[in-house]
Amino acid sequence: MKQTQIQWPDYYHPKNSRIHVKNEMVSDSRPEKIWLSIVNAACWPGWRHSRTSVQMISGDAERLERGSMFLWKAGLLRFKCTVVEYEENRRIAWKGRLGESEMYHAWLINETSSGCKVITEATQRGGMTWFTQLYAPRGIERYHQKWLECLVSQTGCKKK
Repeated sequence: MKQTQIQWPDYYHPKNSRIHVKNEMVSDSRPEKIWLSIVNAACWPGWRHSRTSVQMISGDAERLERGSMFLWKAGLLRFKCTVVEYEENRRIAWKGRLGESEMYHAWLINETSSGCKVITEATQRGGMTWFTQLYAPRGIERYHQKWLECLVSQTGCKKK
């Protein structure tokens, strides 16, 4: 059966998190193209919206795979992440930590008759999220929306 929702570990489920954002976009791109752009983490900094840097710690030097560890700098935040879910061309998720704050970021790609629908959701809990829950979700939502827009327009890897 085709999964159309994120498979949340209970600990990171939106009901157990202070911050939850969801973005989605329909694309005429094939799921395989979108997938390659997501897992090719070494290329993220070359995207137009880039306030991002990625440093692979373990696993493949450029592409994400189950168990990959990487440092992901998004804006002023720097999370140490581990890929915990990986179903090629369909879904990927990683969990991360920044001090006492923890996050979970998941992607789901659903094939459509004309391309695919891409869903990305993220939660954060712990640390200062009791304070940042008032303003952080809007910023994260905008960041993820730009990420989606860039994702569907990628034609290759432009490493910085």
